[in-house]
Amino acid sequence: MSDDLNTRARERLRDEKAKRKLSENDIAGMLQWTQSRVAQKLSGRTDITLNELEALCFALSLSPTEAVRDRGLEFVAEMTPTELRTLERLRQMAPADRDAFFHLVGAKAKATDAPERYARPIKKSHGRQKIS
Repeated sequence: MSDDLNTRARERLRDEKAKRKLSENDIAGMLQWTQSRVAQKLSGRTDITLNELEALCFALSLSPTEAVRDRGLEFVAEMTPTELRTLERLRQMAPADRDAFFHLVGAKAKATDAPERYARPIKKSHGRQKIS
């Protein structure tokens, strides 16, 4: 694993350990490892192999995918692969096509979806067009 990925996985494992209120001894007992080995893996003193990552994740009831996922992408964990591909395709659409899609599926854009700058509608006033 790359250093960044190693760091991310270790941080996530330590966070999960704290969240579940488990000690290094608890984890070591589940995996039949020594407490020292758990400490070395979680602190970064020794590298974590993929098999060790899988074992640590098992002990912490965490999937290896979750251990290495970028923070802030938790919503993706709740999506199926098809839903994720649909979202990616939706983001690639031209704005007019995306608006048409939302209209077809009955999803209305919220005010927060609007861009910061946009054209104002033309209002008619006494037979002449006036920009408001």
